[in-house]
Amino acid sequence: MIAYENDNLVIPERYQNMSLLEIEEEKRKLLQEINSTERIKREPKKNKNNIVFY
Repeated sequence: MIAYENDNLVIPERYQNMSLLEIEEEKRKLLQEINSTERIKREPKKNKNNIVFY
């Protein structure tokens, strides 16, 4: 992440009051939650001449 001098970084109050260990634990929980959700897998294109723009 790059921060410039005019950027306003907003940190929620609950994270400001956490220790480093608590923040690491919260990060681990969020990553586990994100990785546990099922992702939609796209099928490979059958005919590469038919291009579909989304």
